[in-house]
Amino acid sequence: MKMKFIKLSMIAIGFLSMIACSSEEKEGGELFDQQAILYKLEGTNRKQADFSQKTTISASADEIGLQKEEKFVVALVKENSKDVSVSMTLNPQEVEKYNKVYKTNFLPFPEENITLTSQLNIKAGSVTSDEGSVKVDISSQLKENTPYMFAVTMNSASGASILNTSKTLFYTVEVVKGLINKTVKITRDEYFELEKGKFTNTSFTLEGLIFVEKFRGTGDTGEAGISTFMGVEGQTLLRFGDSGVDPDHLQANGVDIGVKFKTKKWYHIALVVNGSKTIVYVNGEKVTEFTKSGALSGGNNFYIGRSYSDGRGIEARLSELRVWKTARSAQQIKENIYEVDKKDTDLYAYWKMNEVVNSKIMDASGNGFNLKLKGQAGKSGDQKITIFEEPSPLKID
Repeated sequence: MKMKFIKLSMIAIGFLSMIACSSEEKEGGELFDQQAILYKLEGTNRKQADFSQKTTISASADEIGLQKEEKFVVALVKENSKDVSVSMTLNPQEVEKYNKVYKTNFLPFPEENITLTSQLNIKAGSVTSDEGSVKVDISSQLKENTPYMFAVTMNSASGASILNTSKTLFYTVEVVKGLINKTVKITRDEYFELEKGKFTNTSFTLEGLIFVEKFRGTGDTGEAGISTFMGVEGQTLLRFGDSGVDPDHLQANGVDIGVKFKTKKWYHIALVVNGSKTIVYVNGEKVTEFTKSGALSGGNNFYIGRSYSDGRGIEARLSELRVWKTARSAQQIKENIYEVDKKDTDLYAYWKMNEVVNSKIMDASGNGFNLKLKGQAGKSGDQKITIFEEPSPLKID
């Protein structure tokens, strides 16, 4: 009799447990760990929020006064029998945390310029919320070419826990002066030469944006591991590698500047010669200064993608190349990375590298230093210039 009672009790407990489990599952309770996850919307696709990922919102100077919008949704891991209310909020503390973890220096984006959907709803029987949005005002108060950041966090979800690793979306905002979508692609068996003329000043500046596809290396050393950017052989030259110089180090006016460059990454490089002094900047920051004069004239010609011989070409994309008659200041270089006034009388030549006219890259300064693409290392004669459509506006980090 006692054994029968125990068996009946166990059956009853099991039955009650089944009822409880069913109830918990229906309500999305803790036992079955109903969770809410934040997603960024990219067209018809969605991407799960992750601390290491950020969305870039770029605006050109002529978009001042306009508004940019990004969308997001919240999803549950399974259906819920009741409506779920989700609270969204701005989270400046997460920006501080991001800067600390990744050693970045994003400025906090002004919250008064943000309009956020603060409440989302997930209807009973569904797993996905209605769409939320964050709208940012591109204000004239924002500094040009200065990256800002803000974070949007899922603060709470009724009847569900929050997946902590996927509760925050990060957005960067930057007003880019001179939004660049088109560049020129050059291979090692091609180079640019001036259609006519030479540069004669002894104080001058070379600068430009470069994206190196690959450097020389083991089994692919070419001539002394050299990949040439631009300049004049035997005078003043910007090139990567050389005898005693690593293939991914920049040699500027004959000196290894000690910076290791990465492939498939945009950099701005500027070399300033001011009498007997040479200064080199990378991404607007001064890297080195040393005593050495320079020149862009002499027995050899000015080339882009060539120096001395045809085994020293470069595999790269190029944009905003300029030669100045003057020694540009640190401030002038930093503030004009993406664009300059083409009518500036201090310009020798200005190649935007975004358009081909009559098989040439035209000198935007109007000074007539147009570029023609030539073949080397297996190619010869005039070559077709390739304009590359960038997948997103060009930006240095």
